[in-house]
Amino acid sequence: MNDLLRDYLDGRLSRRGFFRQLVATGLTAAAARSLLSAADRGELDAADRAATSDTQRGPGQQSATAASRLLELTMPLNHEYMPDEILPTATPFILAPAGDPNKGITVGTETGTCLTLPSQFLAFRKTTRLHEVPPEKLVLRETVVVNIPKEEGQEISPTDVDRALAALDFRPGDAVLLRTGWGDREWYRTAGTKYIAGTPHFSVEGATRLAQSMAARRSDLLLTDLALVAWPNKYQMPEWLSAIPRPRAWPSPEADIYLRTYTPEKMEADFAAALAFARAGVMTVKRLVNCRSVERPRVRIIVGPLHLVRGVGSTCRVVAVEEA
Repeated sequence: MNDLLRDYLDGRLSRRGFFRQLVATGLTAAAARSLLSAADRGELDAADRAATSDTQRGPGQQSATAASRLLELTMPLNHEYMPDEILPTATPFILAPAGDPNKGITVGTETGTCLTLPSQFLAFRKTTRLHEVPPEKLVLRETVVVNIPKEEGQEISPTDVDRALAALDFRPGDAVLLRTGWGDREWYRTAGTKYIAGTPHFSVEGATRLAQSMAARRSDLLLTDLALVAWPNKYQMPEWLSAIPRPRAWPSPEADIYLRTYTPEKMEADFAAALAFARAGVMTVKRLVNCRSVERPRVRIIVGPLHLVRGVGSTCRVVAVEEA
């Protein structure tokens, strides 16, 4: 039981996973819920966690987990299905053949949880690239947690942004972790279009309001559990998803032909919300999962993209560090 409690409090076991493991030990569902609630309230943490975790350490090792929780917010990469592959701009995630592992993997820059820079857009191509981003921008970055609960297909408006920010300790230089609840629904594990096409999303005005608020506080990193920062429903989604059978993602011939007809005017209309953040110099991370595990209003964030020379985006791993 102590091992399970330690794994949950140290962020290695999700809330759902902890509950299931408790029931598997023979506890009734009611007893498991009671223990889970006590752990969430902090009634079982400090002494229990220190006592159990310190016994696992060798001489000289610091008791880091006793002082913080590490929370995994990254969408797992699954070669059988990745939800972004419904879009023409996606690159399918492919593992090497089992008998030929030296072939490596194929992965898109926006596969799963991903960091995207303003330089993704032609108008900002001369701005910072991935290999130029200072580590301190991405490692243990002070972050304010913004809660704007949304259901399937709902927009984030300027009023939503104003109401959420008014109650926060939003400090100069903070990154922003915007939590809607969408990444906790786990639609990303299910084949189909619902996770991407049904995601809550910014209105252009809502994106502009948040971008302006961030710029005023010298904040240049937005992380969110939305599947898309900009929802391309004016052209790309209706044109691409209406095809039967659905065409394959890039680099298929179908995607190549479609993207040749996808004009800059269409792109600007579809991606106006993302452009609002790019104009403010804001880097964005989308498709976070497990954000409900974050309990405190402020955390430190670790974002780990690939160190791509001249890269404008990268799939990445994101971990929240929650101080005890």
